[in-house]
Amino acid sequence: MPYSKVYEYMKKFDTIEPNDKIYLRFVVSPKGDARISDLKLTVEEGVNNLPVEIEPDGPSHFPISEAAYAAKSSIYTNQKAGRYKFNYSPGIVVPETTSFRYRDVMDGVKQSSAMMKKFWFFLFPSFVGASLRYPEVQGQYLVIHSQKGDQKVDIDLSRKVIALELDAALYDENPMVTVSEKPFKILPFNVRPSK
Repeated sequence: MPYSKVYEYMKKFDTIEPNDKIYLRFVVSPKGDARISDLKLTVEEGVNNLPVEIEPDGPSHFPISEAAYAAKSSIYTNQKAGRYKFNYSPGIVVPETTSFRYRDVMDGVKQSSAMMKKFWFFLFPSFVGASLRYPEVQGQYLVIHSQKGDQKVDIDLSRKVIALELDAALYDENPMVTVSEKPFKILPFNVRPSK
């Protein structure tokens, strides 16, 4: 795969203002019997190759290299073509603590919508909320401490997520939110979960 495609997406992401609550994810999805743990990626950069970080669930963080871009370098893999699918999407920065303001996550939802509209123009529907993701279900929950009283949201047992919808009144109020456990990832969603 040409490195220029990844580089240009990263540079396009840098033009989105603001983007302090989000990051650009490179999602790698295995096909058939392929496994993420078997995949290695490197960016050619002159004499040296730059390793690409691959997380256990697939997202990769590519290095930014002006030299590799100028040299029209490639991204190499140790796997046969067609065994993995590559996509781009936003991720929301996970707050540092288990207590944070509502907008700390919801500004990430709004910025994610702006990113996708910049990447895919007006065709992309706005995101409507954020899913806090956990590797294991252990009864995690979230509490919104609003003026109307505490609102508890439990983890969805089947999907291993806490779905937090964007609410205009809560956005204006910007209450404190606490989670029983810090999520490993927060992703925006544009389809409301079924009740």
